[in-house]
Amino acid sequence: MTHYNSSDLRPLSMLLSDFGQQLEAYRISRNLKQAELAELAGISRSTLSRLESGNGGTIDSLARIMRALDIEDRLLDIVPDAKLSPLDPRSDTGRARQRVRKPSASEPSEDWSWGDEAP
Repeated sequence: MTHYNSSDLRPLSMLLSDFGQQLEAYRISRNLKQAELAELAGISRSTLSRLESGNGGTIDSLARIMRALDIEDRLLDIVPDAKLSPLDPRSDTGRARQRVRKPSASEPSEDWSWGDEAP
């Protein structure tokens, strides 16, 4: 799993700035002023301005903005659905996992690679 401070990832500040620019462009494409969208979303104009400039905000504010823009259903697309995976045999049960279980010390924890299979 890649850690958030990995050197091959874009800096978080750049990611938030790009997100803010995209949010601003979408608002403008809908012909809405910041004050109008903020009122529709039930947030302050300064909160919207902070999000659009990439300077932070809350998930609540983002959800309110997306609802006001009539794109709230896209909020659920941020994280992939983990219910079923064709590569995970545990998904065959049809039940959602409730907790994480790490391999015990008695179970081999080495990663498998080609050429390691038994003869």
